[in-house]
Amino acid sequence: MFEDYFAKKREELGLDRADKLREIQTTLDAWYPGQARAKQLHQGVLRIITPSSTVASEIRLRQVELISHHDLVDVRLAISIQNLN
Repeated sequence: MFEDYFAKKREELGLDRADKLREIQTTLDAWYPGQARAKQLHQGVLRIITPSSTVASEIRLRQVELISHHDLVDVRLAISIQNLN
């Protein structure tokens, strides 16, 4: 009973987002080493930044793969072209 309560509260507060962002970053690093960063996952939007318009286009083409690989339900992608610093 308490496990269910805490799991629900954890989900409501979004405490799993940091773990999910690390997993997504691992995938991005495998696909585009040092060229993309998973910046934020909030209110159904995954924000990714990259300094390269080519990488941004490739991520857009692979967004279904990325989203399904990480079991992201009702999440859309927002990609910005900017420095990673």
